[in-house]
Amino acid sequence: MTGLSCLSITACQVPLDVLERLSYSREELAGRLTSLRRNSRARAVAVLSTCQRTEVYATWPGEPDEPALLAALARDRGIPSWVLRPVARTYRGDAAARHLLRVASGLESFVLGETEIAGQVRAAAELSRAAGGADAELERLMDAAISASRKRQRRTSIPAATRSVAGMAVDEVTRSNGGTLAGQRLLVVGAGQVASIAVARAVELEAVVTVCNRTPRHAHRFAAAGAAVVDLAGLAECLAVSDIAVLATTAPQPLVDARLLRSARAAEAGPLTLVDLSMPRNVDPAVRALPWIRLIDLADLRSDGTPEAGDLVHDLAATEEIIEAELQRYLRWLAGRSAAAALHRMRSGAESIAREELARISGDLPPEIRSSMERVLLKTVHRLVHKPTLELRAAAAADDGDLVDVLAGLFDPAPSARARRCPDRPTCW
Repeated sequence: MTGLSCLSITACQVPLDVLERLSYSREELAGRLTSLRRNSRARAVAVLSTCQRTEVYATWPGEPDEPALLAALARDRGIPSWVLRPVARTYRGDAAARHLLRVASGLESFVLGETEIAGQVRAAAELSRAAGGADAELERLMDAAISASRKRQRRTSIPAATRSVAGMAVDEVTRSNGGTLAGQRLLVVGAGQVASIAVARAVELEAVVTVCNRTPRHAHRFAAAGAAVVDLAGLAECLAVSDIAVLATTAPQPLVDARLLRSARAAEAGPLTLVDLSMPRNVDPAVRALPWIRLIDLADLRSDGTPEAGDLVHDLAATEEIIEAELQRYLRWLAGRSAAAALHRMRSGAESIAREELARISGDLPPEIRSSMERVLLKTVHRLVHKPTLELRAAAAADDGDLVDVLAGLFDPAPSARARRCPDRPTCW
């Protein structure tokens, strides 16, 4: 049986600076999966790294080895294992599978039902597959998680843009600005999904939006949404004239610090609200010391992540049903995959015994007679193994590995008398 485990470290469990050290960019992760798999002795590994969590999903041929997985992650990120051990949660088997489905559906996010996570799970699956770090079981689980997320988005009203991390951040700024963004100069730094949601929400609220990013191919998309687009090289000039700046990039180091702000922005320019939605952080937390700066980061947003009531209870119940249905479908597939090898072993063993007996008694019979006897004999064997086949499938579905092993070995060749006397020695003297 395959051993599945998940190692989960989230922003609710550790300070942001620790989560920042644990986070991977997409480019970096592509080159780290192989070493994570090797050092954890896992058969397959996938890493989900977002602004809210770093999670490692892994499978082993036998029992999961969570201590090795934690040690591999700690070593890869240069963090002592003792720092991670008390804050890391581990899930195993069905619980690990269920956890991933809940994460992908937005139920484990501090912004309930956020939409960005589904794309991040999909990216984790693609990276694992591209790096040769996935196996059939892990790939199928990631597919089940993505399927659950899609169904949840189609069937419930939870995934509204205003309930995403980016949407909620813009709404928080709107509330603190007297309930309106009309005419406010709002800068969005980044070009990904988080930035796109922030742009759409800000334009909807009639802000004057500028997008600053290093990728020209995204310019037309933001321009079509109603935003001006400038190159990232113009960041300082944009900060000089903005009222609000939302940063959502995967830059490995801060893009904005106190020195940049002092040099770029005149004292009489007025207050500036910085919203940092990135992990690693795009804004150096030390900018809070500037009296004209208000910094909102992920830790500040966490306490405001509960959406309005209304039909929420119904939507949550529907989401749980979707997750359970996808989980059971995955577990049935897993049981069938596990049962297939055991069934082959049992049937092959029975057929081998039948053919051995046929060879013993057929002697010099003509080939046509021998062939007829073999057909009849194998048909009888298949009838005899029908009931054990049903029992084996039921045992696999119930995750009764011991019974599966017993039934699979019903017709294994019997050990010789010498092997029975000396089971632990290659040779008896």
